[in-house]
Amino acid sequence: MSILSLVGLGISKKFITESAIDTLNNSDIIIFDKYTSRSCDINVDVLRRLVKGEKTFIEADRSLLENNSKIIMDYLDKNYNVSIASIGDVLIATTHVSLLIEAKQRGHNVKVIPGISVHCYLISKSLLSSYKFGKSVTVTFPYNDFIDPTPYNVIKDNRERGLHTILYLDLKSEKAMTANEALQILLRLEDKHRKNVLSKSDIVIVGARLGCDDEKIVAVTVEEASSYDFGNTPHIIIIPGNLHYMEADAIKWMLTS
Repeated sequence: MSILSLVGLGISKKFITESAIDTLNNSDIIIFDKYTSRSCDINVDVLRRLVKGEKTFIEADRSLLENNSKIIMDYLDKNYNVSIASIGDVLIATTHVSLLIEAKQRGHNVKVIPGISVHCYLISKSLLSSYKFGKSVTVTFPYNDFIDPTPYNVIKDNRERGLHTILYLDLKSEKAMTANEALQILLRLEDKHRKNVLSKSDIVIVGARLGCDDEKIVAVTVEEASSYDFGNTPHIIIIPGNLHYMEADAIKWMLTS
């Protein structure tokens, strides 16, 4: 009986676990999820160098993983062991659980290999209390001048409860949204809705290339962020809620000015 494995790769090469490599080595087909998240140094060529033996590698976009599961199920039905390898943790901020359910319903074995996610890593690096984070949300690129208000509303709801908000930033083809772009989008939403959710004087925490040797995590005001050079993507943002005095002291260490 074939196995469908969901493999979390962590946020950079140094966080790929032995369990992840062993699972990939025991797979016939490795599907690299290139759309859910992006790493500073993991790509399909890195995986080719890490694993042993002859493997079929497929770089998957959203269409394959969300709309064409039949391709994956056909491989399993032909007794190929298949791994879907994702940056970070394979079940945080993904829809891949639907593939596990479908494979199980068809009589195949399933396996999950957790990985270090940017969500958990950022919370640790921010020095903020993990108990005080609310719902996370993705800031997406505008489409035909339409800006999705969901992140604005999530920040509003979290702040009303005193909770911090993690903002994932959109990936569009090969372009990753920068923190600067995301905050400008939120300011445009503030100008439109005027619910005092975000102001230029608010402090935000920005992480860049987390998990790599050149990672950066800084606290800046929204106004400073408009011209601040956070370096190469991927970026991620925390909008703080109410701060405990120890959290406030911790943020001072990260302030750029």
